[in-house]
Amino acid sequence: MKLPSIHASGLIGFLSASGLLSAAEPQLLADPGFETTPEGPLATGTTAAGWEVQRTGRSVIRNQLVIRCVGGTGARSGKKAVMLGLPKETAGFEFVTLGQRLKLVAGKNYEASVWARWTEGPGEKPNEASPTSGTPSAIVSFWVRHEDGTGDFAGRDEWLFDNQWKQLRFRFRATHPDQRSLAYVSLLPNQIPRRTNLIVDDFLITEVPGETGAETRSGNLIKDGGFEAGETLQPPWHFANMGGDRIHGEVVDDQGRRFFRMAMNERTSNLESAQLWQHLALVEGCAYEITCRMRWDNRGERKHDAIVNFGIYHEASNTWYGPVDQVLKASDDWVIYRFIHLPPFGGPWKIYAQLNGWGNFGQGLTVSFDEFTCRAVEASK
Repeated sequence: MKLPSIHASGLIGFLSASGLLSAAEPQLLADPGFETTPEGPLATGTTAAGWEVQRTGRSVIRNQLVIRCVGGTGARSGKKAVMLGLPKETAGFEFVTLGQRLKLVAGKNYEASVWARWTEGPGEKPNEASPTSGTPSAIVSFWVRHEDGTGDFAGRDEWLFDNQWKQLRFRFRATHPDQRSLAYVSLLPNQIPRRTNLIVDDFLITEVPGETGAETRSGNLIKDGGFEAGETLQPPWHFANMGGDRIHGEVVDDQGRRFFRMAMNERTSNLESAQLWQHLALVEGCAYEITCRMRWDNRGERKHDAIVNFGIYHEASNTWYGPVDQVLKASDDWVIYRFIHLPPFGGPWKIYAQLNGWGNFGQGLTVSFDEFTCRAVEASK
């Protein structure tokens, strides 16, 4: 689950200036408006139209996870749409997913879009509503996964606070064009559990104009990737909390070797997060390999997997790229985590690592970070 960026701004102005809100080319998904899908529950698996249906969670909860094709007045366009539903009893990583796999072309720019509506929401967004306020909402997870099982992602999680239709959009490039990419929308459990129903319609993937530039810089583009500049965190690195102060971050000196450590205790709420980040400029369409060494420092104290949000963020379009929810390997040693990024936009980006209280299951987590790198590489074909 991805919590919102700290200091995000300028989305609408950027989308208008960049043409992200303009008309797109013919779309690539089959049955995008669900008009050929029979009404009624959709079984887990793949439908005749190619939609992939997933129910994730405990066996006791899976038969309560709703994915069904609905007709009548529920659709945004045409006669049909799909409802995703969760009971109040969901917890942690229990959710429903609807998506479709498709083969993408190396070097092409794509845009994903879907319309979503939270049926139980109020007519207007409450003034105090935010992802950290605890205000009732529907959390929509809209992503493209580029490599099956463990691959890179592009997309975002969106909090819906009213019952109006909202279109979600983002741009991306295929980082692993030799494999089919999964474009999907999920309904996630709320940070404060409650019954939730969502309607989705008009799910599109389109090819859009883009350029492939050349990176003239060499070496590591991240400054002070090993935190050697001082005893405390130095610019251009930044660290901040959101939604609470139970997640701590500091530069640690271990016998002359410095690294950055984040720690949260078992009282950290589902509404809290903390982020380490640095801004850097990237070239549109150029391939970059981004790496970071991480160490799971309290592995013996946890019963559940440890997850670090790790990736790169485009602030102007509010889109996240990379592993995003990186599950740490069960090791007490330093492990290198890496991903390939193909920016669909040139200009400023933000490399980040983040801990979230959501899904923490009431357990503490301590993780150390070192040797962040970002280098231009040859793109996969």
